[in-house]
Amino acid sequence: MSVVGAPREGMIKPQLTGGQRVRATLGRMRPGPEHLVDAGFAVLVVALVLVGLRTSVFGTHSLLAGVVGMLLGLVLGHVQATYRWPLVAISALTVVLYLLVGALVVVRDDLRFGVLPTLRTFTDLAGAPIHGWKRWLTLVPPVDADGQMLALVFFVAVVGTLVVYAAARRHRSALLVAAPVLVLLCVVLLMGTQAPASPLVHGVALPVALLAWFALRARRGQERRGRPAPSRFALGGGILAISALVAGLLGPLLGDADPSERSTLRAEVSPVHDLSYLTSPLGEFRSYTEQSPTRLWDTELFRVGGVPVGAPLRLATLDSWDGTTWGVTGLDEAGGDPRRAFQLFGQRVGVSDSAGRTPSEITVEVPEEGYDGPWVPTTGSVQGITLDEPTAERVDGKAWLNLSTDAVLVPSGLQAGDRYTLRTVLTESLGEELPQSLPVARGSLPMGASTDFVEPRLRTWAADESDPWRRFVAVATAMREEGTYTDGLPAISAEGSTSAAYRQLAAEALLVHGPGHGTARLTNFLGHDPLAGDDEQYAAALALMGNRLGIPTRVVLGAVATQDGVVRGRDVHAWVEVQRADRSWYPVMPQTFMPDRETAPPEQMQTWDAPASEPLPPPPPPPVVQSDPTDWSSPRTWPLWAKALAVLVVLPLLFLAIAPLVGGVRRVLRARTGDPDQRVGRAWADLVDEARSMGLDVPLRATRPEQAMALGPPVDAMPVAVAADALVFGERPADPAAVGAWLRDLRAVRRRARRSAGLPAALVARTDPRRVVTHDVPADHAPRRSRRKADRT
Repeated sequence: MSVVGAPREGMIKPQLTGGQRVRATLGRMRPGPEHLVDAGFAVLVVALVLVGLRTSVFGTHSLLAGVVGMLLGLVLGHVQATYRWPLVAISALTVVLYLLVGALVVVRDDLRFGVLPTLRTFTDLAGAPIHGWKRWLTLVPPVDADGQMLALVFFVAVVGTLVVYAAARRHRSALLVAAPVLVLLCVVLLMGTQAPASPLVHGVALPVALLAWFALRARRGQERRGRPAPSRFALGGGILAISALVAGLLGPLLGDADPSERSTLRAEVSPVHDLSYLTSPLGEFRSYTEQSPTRLWDTELFRVGGVPVGAPLRLATLDSWDGTTWGVTGLDEAGGDPRRAFQLFGQRVGVSDSAGRTPSEITVEVPEEGYDGPWVPTTGSVQGITLDEPTAERVDGKAWLNLSTDAVLVPSGLQAGDRYTLRTVLTESLGEELPQSLPVARGSLPMGASTDFVEPRLRTWAADESDPWRRFVAVATAMREEGTYTDGLPAISAEGSTSAAYRQLAAEALLVHGPGHGTARLTNFLGHDPLAGDDEQYAAALALMGNRLGIPTRVVLGAVATQDGVVRGRDVHAWVEVQRADRSWYPVMPQTFMPDRETAPPEQMQTWDAPASEPLPPPPPPPVVQSDPTDWSSPRTWPLWAKALAVLVVLPLLFLAIAPLVGGVRRVLRARTGDPDQRVGRAWADLVDEARSMGLDVPLRATRPEQAMALGPPVDAMPVAVAADALVFGERPADPAAVGAWLRDLRAVRRRARRSAGLPAALVARTDPRRVVTHDVPADHAPRRSRRKADRT
């Protein structure tokens, strides 16, 4: 009968209480030094990536959302990496904490009593990842950071940090760690705008942070082999120098691309707004005239504050003519789909000023029975709009902005009490006369019908000038001096506008001076002497002649600011804008081409007969820019062929030229640094690398004597191989003097190997780039202290 003895100590696992199990489980959450390093770099690289949202959203709340989101993502990533939870479990925890933390810290606009989340709070948070993207991508950037927009920033920060940190904890490969960072960067760039948020951050700071992180992670795997050889630092510096040279050559070439060609989701999903149902605003001009039955002449339309007297206040910008009316397309200078010209904006919008000018703030308010049109008054170059309540709530998601024309459209129209603030760069003060010289662009706006009927007047008014702008000035001056003003209706008689005599006169006048600016009306306008019409006909005809002269010219319907800030119907005018050579627009105000309002046309209009004249010469071709001698001091000014030659030919040759130098420095440093046995192992590994580069069949996974036999009898490397094994595997550390003698013998073996392989093979081996980037030392060449530690374990 056998007797079972008592179990030895440690064979029975002690029973832990519930509290002990909880403490043991939570103890696993305590991060170690390596975890803290990964956490710090994960937050750093995600923060650098999120800088790309700078041009899409503004407000300090977005910064808070990003910081809180990164901290929450860091905690979630640490939990997942510590306990290795399945995807379902960590996703559920992420959703719960995302809603709770987001409701209490980030999206606080709809909290009850300042602490209790409401249904609207959770709706904004839950809806941001689902359909908040559409609102983000269709609003004019940068959007105001509130509601779903703030929740979307928070969501991106949480998920991005969670994935990046969890990948760093679970994977040792630098590629697997960099992959989520690059994916997050692509997402942020696609969410951004065509204007780069920060090229230095994404092009310099982010790669440097990633390289530093990967270098520290690589050190963890090298600790058993000691510190890296100095040749690694020399190699890294050389690679960085070559990369900087390549970037200097390729960067200017890539920088010449048009920023508008940047691929963003915003450009692909821009909302389409149909303008075809809107009538031409210019066709409604006569409703503001003195004799109009609408009685808007003395009606207060809107009040403005902060605008100098005489400044133009834009209602609508008309940039296409179809033979019947001037219409609105809102095309930029690059053209494109006209339906995408107008973009939605929310309660507040900010547009960055590329020129760096200081914007001004003006206020606009609609009084009772005031302006109720769909075109919102603006002025200057609009940089931002803030809608006051209750206007903001009423037009939220229903207001459209055109960045190329600075026009704002609210299809439902403005209402009494509407008020908003414009942040805008005001137009420079305009004189009573046009400048004698102005650098203008070349071309014309879309013309849907023939404009040949303006040619006779152009021949008469502008035949003596050759410069396009001088021709335009001559036409505007002639219209002002030779024209008369009428709104189509005679002055109201003593009997009033209801008398039969007045109605008869009005009918006769409208036959000659009716409204409109189509082909028939403008042909009649230009075909009588003198000219007779109002702002509608003068501005429409001048714009057509400007485009006929080869200058992009468009029509603007708006008003002129008054001394008291009250804009009435009498202050509404139409003028034109010509495009400068720098793609900006110069306003040509009514006083420069309109006759005095007191200059009435004669009762009997005469048909104008065009005098015999030579055809108007075509606009001169654009001046030929003489190419300056190439400036070779900077790669940015090099021609394309020189950049391609430098990248494809010179750089590879340069790398091959410096390969022997880098390889020699690397070989010397590896042979003179480290422990004696480590120096021997590295020197022998260099010999094997060079022999393989010369075409000798030397096995890598073989002993040194076997490798010496593969080198062949002419090389006679067997004595040196045996001596190397004796130095490395001896009972005592190798004597430095003995190592030095062995290195001299090894150099003799290398010379014999080169002679045996021949001069061409030796040159190929010297310039072989693979020898520059190989560092690995066989396992038996590891430092003696690491081997002894391994033996003890």
